[in-house]
Amino acid sequence: MAATITIADTNALLRVLVPGFTFVGLEFATGNPDDCAYTRINGGDAPSEWTPKSYPSIQIVLRAKLAATAETKANAIYAALHGKTEFTIGTQRVVKCVAEQSAPWYLGKDDSARSMYSLNFTLTTI
Repeated sequence: MAATITIADTNALLRVLVPGFTFVGLEFATGNPDDCAYTRINGGDAPSEWTPKSYPSIQIVLRAKLAATAETKANAIYAALHGKTEFTIGTQRVVKCVAEQSAPWYLGKDDSARSMYSLNFTLTTI
């Protein structure tokens, strides 16, 4: 059976790449700190018909009380993942990770006045 990418494994990688920031799964919960991010795995593009390649995508939405903190962390995540090659998420080999935007996307402020950003990446897995 082919390896799959999980939110838990994705968050474990993000905690190593961007230390000192909280990553949670799927959505923000009441008990989460003000400064944190959630991760979702999206369908991405269709897998290859003739090879084991697939192209899942991940979305990271982050929030922070201070706008400067949100921007700094969003840029750190972008720098850590965009263009990254030959790594694993859990047991899944990732040959390439490419951002779907040229920069983190500012979403505005949430109901608690925390600045929010979204980052989206397409992975090439084998």
